[in-house]
Amino acid sequence: MTKYSSELKVQIASDYLYGRDSYNGLSQKHNIAASIIRTWVKAAELNGLESLKVKRTKREYSVDFKLDVVSYYLKSDVGRNMVAAKFNISPSQVYS
Repeated sequence: MTKYSSELKVQIASDYLYGRDSYNGLSQKHNIAASIIRTWVKAAELNGLESLKVKRTKREYSVDFKLDVVSYYLKSDVGRNMVAAKFNISPSQVYS
């Protein structure tokens, strides 16, 4: 089970993307860390708001996909959260 619903993620990301609120404002309003909100917004920018929907099925990834993720993480100067947003996976999957 996920900590935050898909609807909440989409609403918060939409509020930021459409200029209705700031990271800090949304963080205080919903009592969620601004870094988490930034991750949702980045995922929405890169992959669309649909990417924030909770996936109910277990996905399996090819070896090539996993190597692409690891390679990008090692070569880029961005953190796990941004790599996860780029590849539409969770930050814990990047860590694993």
